[in-house]
Amino acid sequence: MKPLKSLLLHAALLPAFALAQEGYPLDGTWRGQWGPEATTAVVVMGWDGTRIEGRINPGRNTSNFTAATLDASQWTVHIEAVTREGQSIVIEGTLADLGSYHRTLTGTWTVDGTAYPLTLTRE
Repeated sequence: MKPLKSLLLHAALLPAFALAQEGYPLDGTWRGQWGPEATTAVVVMGWDGTRIEGRINPGRNTSNFTAATLDASQWTVHIEAVTREGQSIVIEGTLADLGSYHRTLTGTWTVDGTAYPLTLTRE
């Protein structure tokens, strides 16, 4: 009877463990706003096992990452991109709510040297 109880307990906990194991902390689509006009930003990120790849505002005006790093000791993120118009974009922030699917990245969105507050939420 004891093995059956153990099996039932493990089966009941399996969905919770599955949700907690959703992959690399930056994988996915992130949406938020930056700047004085609350400009919408969409950032799509993925990890290939060694490096972070992604793009800002996918679609016609997409900007691919030129650099991206995660410091897991502090959960800080640094992303660089250049728009088609030649504008430099730097995103720097700190991850929060790591256990949540809808974790956040809060920091700054800098365009050509001017920094604006930024909060992105993973969708």
